[in-house]
Amino acid sequence: MASVDLNLPERMFAAGDEPVGERINSYHRTKRTEALIAALDAEELEFLKNSTFGKVISLDENPPFSGAFCQYIIVRLLKVNKKYEIWILFAGRPIRFSLREFAIVTGLNCDQLPESSKKRKKNPLNEKLYWNELFGSLKCCNVDTVIDMLKNRVVKDKDTRIKFACLAITSSILLPSSHNPRIIPEHVELIRDIKEFLDYPWGRVSFHFLITNLTQKNELALSHSSIALKGYVDAIQMVMVAAIPRLKEEVVQNEPVVVVVDSDSDDDDGTEDEAEESEQQPRVEKPPNVTRYQVIPGHARDIDLECEVTAK
Repeated sequence: MASVDLNLPERMFAAGDEPVGERINSYHRTKRTEALIAALDAEELEFLKNSTFGKVISLDENPPFSGAFCQYIIVRLLKVNKKYEIWILFAGRPIRFSLREFAIVTGLNCDQLPESSKKRKKNPLNEKLYWNELFGSLKCCNVDTVIDMLKNRVVKDKDTRIKFACLAITSSILLPSSHNPRIIPEHVELIRDIKEFLDYPWGRVSFHFLITNLTQKNELALSHSSIALKGYVDAIQMVMVAAIPRLKEEVVQNEPVVVVVDSDSDDDDGTEDEAEESEQQPRVEKPPNVTRYQVIPGHARDIDLECEVTAK
């Protein structure tokens, strides 16, 4: 494919002089999300999958986050005079990451934030703190504690369980700022009304949190071998994969499953020796192929160097 002469902005790092780092450290942990999903009942999980949070908890739809790949693309930024967007030069093409792209890949509500006059008044005198109703005497509560409470059914009321799960999602997926995220008190007050909470423009809040943290990092900060980024960093990779589907490598998981044969067989035709042998030897069954996807940094580097991919 013939190269196209594009009048592009200046690169943050000159071609060939990009820092060779190790990874982007994301505070969003997939294992924590998996634990949250496992702690919910099927009906509760279905409710969340049909809500505004559906895409961000559907882990099978997107490749796992690759810190090495994200580091590779972050040092290929173009210098653009935009407060809330970045441009990444990849495979000879500029790829934009803005609120629009964030909304498309996450499915989150990215509408304008409510005006101050329309916001719920904070803690009116005739209304108790909702935090106390949900968490009692706890002064603070981390997300892992909430997940344990759901898993062990310390919280039994279905509506309350949904609220706990939503609070865990906003704190640990959309707005993570530490490896031990805590439930955010302001979110607790907002979740008095679950519909109001789910209708809130969490996408815009999450995007602004991420993009502000990223654009504050200069060349020196991006030159470190390991870079910590707050927010839903996975969205950057999701936008890249949506723009360049070739980045997504198919991986077929086909590991055998060991099934222990029950000794209480109804078949009387076998000898005692055969029965004893079958009792001791497990049967190995081959499960159906399960397709998963991943982003392999080396493969991405090859695509970038080819400069033959046209972004969508």
